[in-house]
Amino acid sequence: MARCYPNASLADLQWISDWVSWIFLFDDQNDEAKQQRETERLIEYRPLLLDIMRGGAAQDDNQMLQAWYDLWTRMRSKVNPDWLERLTQQHDDYFLACIWEASNRKAGIVPDTRSYLLQRLDSGAVYPCLTIIEFVRKLNLPENVLCHPVVRDLSRSANNLICWSNDIVSLEKEVKNGDVHNLVITLCKEHQISLQQAINKAVVMHDTEMERFEALIDQVPQFSKEIDIDLQTYIEGLKFWIQGNLDWSYESQRYRTTPSVRR
Repeated sequence: MARCYPNASLADLQWISDWVSWIFLFDDQNDEAKQQRETERLIEYRPLLLDIMRGGAAQDDNQMLQAWYDLWTRMRSKVNPDWLERLTQQHDDYFLACIWEASNRKAGIVPDTRSYLLQRLDSGAVYPCLTIIEFVRKLNLPENVLCHPVVRDLSRSANNLICWSNDIVSLEKEVKNGDVHNLVITLCKEHQISLQQAINKAVVMHDTEMERFEALIDQVPQFSKEIDIDLQTYIEGLKFWIQGNLDWSYESQRYRTTPSVRR
């Protein structure tokens, strides 16, 4: 995670690593639940997880709930309530996207590309990752700045780049596991093309989005000296995340279907 947050303190990196590990465990458990056609578990968990983020207690001895409670007990005293509520809403969007994916699997649905791309903005839990940039760098970005069309589009574009590159890198594993929630797979089905042609199409989409991201940076307006400094730091954080995600995806064993050979 230090590649995504290179300016984070050791203590903050520890919390972020614990949080990301929880998200991966939650995602993996959801995959098992989907194979068993169980969406009820996700629906049951959602209000419990949100309540914990808002100061509630873990209601039982479930280890995932206890770990979630530990995470947010450690974080809550360090941040302001408005920022935490924004982060909570982004987590809720992530949980709802997980439920959408589970429902598709239960019904045997391969989503169309447009629907998939809309849900992919939340199913990757990327928006919380980007919001955490503000915490790590101690930024003070008002709501009107974060909601400015150019700034909002920059965050959305970074989200797309992170998720689409992940879909390309993780494709082999997801095909092997029968997972249909992948940009390449939706393109393949929708356009009735080969998997390689769909990969090529996804790569073009990614590269075009990168050009758009770079163009948006040149369109960022000026607000005030202090805000402009914080905003440039936030944009730097988006760049770190885009590159850090790529580095990790290629170096990690998570998306490999065969053991790597060290040379």
